[in-house]
Amino acid sequence: MTKHLPLLLAAALIPLLAAGPAPAQGPASTTMQSGGVALRSDVAALRIVAAQRLPRSPVGERPDFCRHLFATTRTPAGGQAIAAGWAVTREATLGPYQAVSFVRRAEPGTSGTCRMLDGNVAIFRGTDLVAIVYAPGGGDAIGSVSAFGGDALRIWSGDFLGRPVADLQVGADGAIAVRPLAAEERVCGGRAVVPNVYGRPINEARTILQRSGWTPGPPQTRDGNDSRVADLVRRGVPEVEDCSGTGFGFCAYTYDNAAGTLSVTTAGDNDFPEVAGYSVRCRLG
Repeated sequence: MTKHLPLLLAAALIPLLAAGPAPAQGPASTTMQSGGVALRSDVAALRIVAAQRLPRSPVGERPDFCRHLFATTRTPAGGQAIAAGWAVTREATLGPYQAVSFVRRAEPGTSGTCRMLDGNVAIFRGTDLVAIVYAPGGGDAIGSVSAFGGDALRIWSGDFLGRPVADLQVGADGAIAVRPLAAEERVCGGRAVVPNVYGRPINEARTILQRSGWTPGPPQTRDGNDSRVADLVRRGVPEVEDCSGTGFGFCAYTYDNAAGTLSVTTAGDNDFPEVAGYSVRCRLG
């Protein structure tokens, strides 16, 4: 009985992916096999299970307002998700595999945002489904994926303001693992490192960034007269460039090093708002 338990669990959970009540939480680390491929999750909120076919999606609301967040599929794997009734949010390569993130429904929000609900990530080898990453609790735990570090994928939540929740990695033997967020990302061909500062107040984040070689770059001039910009400068964050007056209260900051320029975005109206995202523009070299 114990030998076949993982297969029985997979068979029971696949039809209910992100659409039913949450089962009892299992151990923080779970391991399975799929056609000789080892599957492992070290993230308590996410599971990865072997699968041979996608479950049919229950009907879900997908307002036109949110359609800009749905992807036009370009791979046979993405086409399978569409054929099963899901809304695809991203297709991405993961080593020898093709990953497809998809959701059942979406809710419109403010500032052009939407909450993506009942999401999963399917992993294919060619047109053959190998595994599915899902959240037992459903909701907005999974919304999309993006390339990370050149050889991995980052899983993002489906919240109105998506946040990174885990990384997908492939081992040398083809094993697929769901890992906690990496402590850093190598960028610009490995010439620079961006530490994981998501969710950090900007005063803490800027200190961590400086330790990794990023120098704050205060702008010579600033557009607008948002009082929050003046407040942040007064509180010791002179690299703030601008803040939006509506929606999520985004603020922008710039940091430099020899490899390129790092643009950081925070959200919220705290004295020191928290980091919500970043992007890097690399210099030639």
